[in-house]
Amino acid sequence: MQNLRYAVRMLAKQPAFTAIVIVTFALGIGANTAVFSVVNAVLLRPLPFKNPQNLVALWPYDIREGLKSVADWSSVSYPDFRDWRAQNDQLEHVAVYTNQGLTLTDGSQATHIVGEAVSADLFALLGVQPMIGRAFFSAEDEPGNHVAILSYGLWQRRFSSDPKIVGKSITLDGKSYAVVGVMPRGFEFPLMHDSVAAELWTTVATLRESSDGSTPMTEQRGNDFMFCVARLKPGVSLSQAQARIDAISATLRQQYPDSNAHVGVALVPLLSAVVGDTRPALMLLCAMAGCVLLVACVNVANLLLARSLSRHKEISIRAALGASRLDVAKQVLTESGMFGLLGGFAGLLLAIWAIDSLRKLLPANIPRINDISPDWHVLLFTAAASVFVGILAGLLPAWRASHGSLASSLNDTARGSTEGTRGRQTRAVLVVVEIVLALVLLATAGLLVSSFLRLQRVRPGFDPANVLTARVALPGDHYAKPQAASDFFARLLARIATLPGVRSASAAWWIPLSGSEIAFNFDIQERPMPKSQQPVAQVNVIALDYFKTLRTPVLSGRDFIPRDDVKAPHVAIVNEAFAREFFPGENALGKRIIPRGSVEPGEPPVREIVGVIGDSHLISLSAKPKPQIYVPHPQFAIQSMSLFVRSDGDARALTSAVRNAVAELDKNVPLYRERLLSDYFSSSIAQPRFNALLVGLFSAVALLLAAAGIFGVMSYAVTQRTQEIGIRLALGAQRGHVLRLIFGEGMRLVAIGVAIGVVLIFAIRSLLSSLLYGIGATDPATIVLVTLLLAGVAFLACWWPARRASAVDPVIALRQQ
Repeated sequence: MQNLRYAVRMLAKQPAFTAIVIVTFALGIGANTAVFSVVNAVLLRPLPFKNPQNLVALWPYDIREGLKSVADWSSVSYPDFRDWRAQNDQLEHVAVYTNQGLTLTDGSQATHIVGEAVSADLFALLGVQPMIGRAFFSAEDEPGNHVAILSYGLWQRRFSSDPKIVGKSITLDGKSYAVVGVMPRGFEFPLMHDSVAAELWTTVATLRESSDGSTPMTEQRGNDFMFCVARLKPGVSLSQAQARIDAISATLRQQYPDSNAHVGVALVPLLSAVVGDTRPALMLLCAMAGCVLLVACVNVANLLLARSLSRHKEISIRAALGASRLDVAKQVLTESGMFGLLGGFAGLLLAIWAIDSLRKLLPANIPRINDISPDWHVLLFTAAASVFVGILAGLLPAWRASHGSLASSLNDTARGSTEGTRGRQTRAVLVVVEIVLALVLLATAGLLVSSFLRLQRVRPGFDPANVLTARVALPGDHYAKPQAASDFFARLLARIATLPGVRSASAAWWIPLSGSEIAFNFDIQERPMPKSQQPVAQVNVIALDYFKTLRTPVLSGRDFIPRDDVKAPHVAIVNEAFAREFFPGENALGKRIIPRGSVEPGEPPVREIVGVIGDSHLISLSAKPKPQIYVPHPQFAIQSMSLFVRSDGDARALTSAVRNAVAELDKNVPLYRERLLSDYFSSSIAQPRFNALLVGLFSAVALLLAAAGIFGVMSYAVTQRTQEIGIRLALGAQRGHVLRLIFGEGMRLVAIGVAIGVVLIFAIRSLLSSLLYGIGATDPATIVLVTLLLAGVAFLACWWPARRASAVDPVIALRQQ
């Protein structure tokens, strides 16, 4: 308590010094607290289910390539799921689910509902139960069972929190469903990247039904459109369950060589699957924030060292009165610990303010983004960080203060001595450490910024400006036949094209850069291959004028025309990547391919390639365009399509007019997910932009602290060497010599720090390579640029104290001493 009371008096006695130290700590601790809040919510906080450590995802992969990462959620077919469930004795539950857009109608209004079709035991697997009603029965997976469970939000919003909702019927896609339960407030599943929260759950029974005699998707082995999760049995380890699933996979590869020839299955902890590829970026931010905190610690340690020199007389008197080295060290550490706690409190306030801004800046594909908040884990982290950095920054000053010579301290103090050689070397080492950390941060930020700028300059293969997109899903009862869906979209697009301000309009199955894709195996008629060896291409179903609306060039052949209807010969258009890979040195026009997908019963038709378009980046700007096949909507008339409306001006202004056009054709067809195409483009580079922005901010803070550290050390050195400088000038030294002397000492420290920093950058280059595009992790131009930037700032930080030293009046300097 005596140490604490004295520490409070010392902090109050020097308010300017105290404020500088607290602000320095606050910057470092605040940055780390804000980043930890994100890491805690996304990576550390357990999933909100029963015993989440036992939940796993079943992750199919190509055994020829191995399991490279869990960046993209891997889908499964329903027959494979049934075999895994039936043959596995290491898993307590196995369940599947798939996204399902549904139209809820009540006679007056049609509303799009984000639904999930799930196998009946999903809720038992997760260990959650509805707050009203019950979960699904196993038998309700069978065709003919139409049951639904509502989310809490949908129950409140659409059904006015009706406590008697269980047992009532609702109409989804023209079919009657019985409501059997309502989930608790806050329940959310799935917890996937960039996904809209599910509002309703049904069983897979509807997916297993067929109204036109065709084979349902759930009966097609190799039709991977569902996601699979499981729960380990009590006492079963992940490796034991993996060994069993490996054996099952090997059996299925032998039984079904056409579809499963190269399919392996990995068991991945569900939390890892949810987090996906966000972990490396968040770990990078943690490392960068930690560097800022270390720079802050080094800066404060330098300040405390300088301050301890001015307290030699006080400490010597303490020692003369009987204080031990431990007593002196405890006093200094108490003061630095108080600095840490006060800086931590200020940093927490800064972080709370920053978290709201950080949440807005975070990419939409960060999972559990709404859970980011300063909970008790964050408070505990801040407290621990505050104590740690306070003690860390005070260790060296405490050791120096407690190991001084009593006699020499009193004698030196009496004659106003200067800091010794060892003290100057210690402070110089700390400056070098600051420079090393600042250079690593600057280089990382420079590489990320350069990578982002290169990514931003990538031409996506289409023009996203002034294009409105929106989704239309036709109810299955009125548009079950493909011709009905084809006619609806043809009439709708013709109507939209006449709206004022519309330049062109079209529709497609999926939206470029939305993160969604559909891929089919396909065969080339001229050189057929076994199904197990057939290549894969992205497939998109498009309406007329799609390439015109998106301004994608047709390089050879022709675009789709009105006569490419269901009665005409089936045709397709491919991209350059497709032509290069499968018809190298040949003309792809006229070649015949068979994409393994169809809306009609029976074998899919043979399609003639009638055009080749320029490559488009349809999933990611950082990946090379994949082979793509486009087919005309009248020949593959699906019920759910995205509209593309190009405007002369702001495309948002067309939203109401497009919605009215849909309602005029059918009031039971909702328009939803209205969004500009440019927003998808922006979202596709959101993660690199966020990385570059935040690391750039951290590096700027580190650069500022490093510059302050260099300036402080050099200024203090000039103050301590005033007598020496005065003697030099009195003996005839030129002011330019003094300037070069002081300036040279400072720049030598900078040179040493830069050399070590460059070596460290090369040592950690493998950690950065996965986050960069179009640039190496040791890009010479970037490293040279940031080195020059750091050297320029260091130059200014050294020049001003050196200039002040050269202006010393020798008479005044000697008189002061």
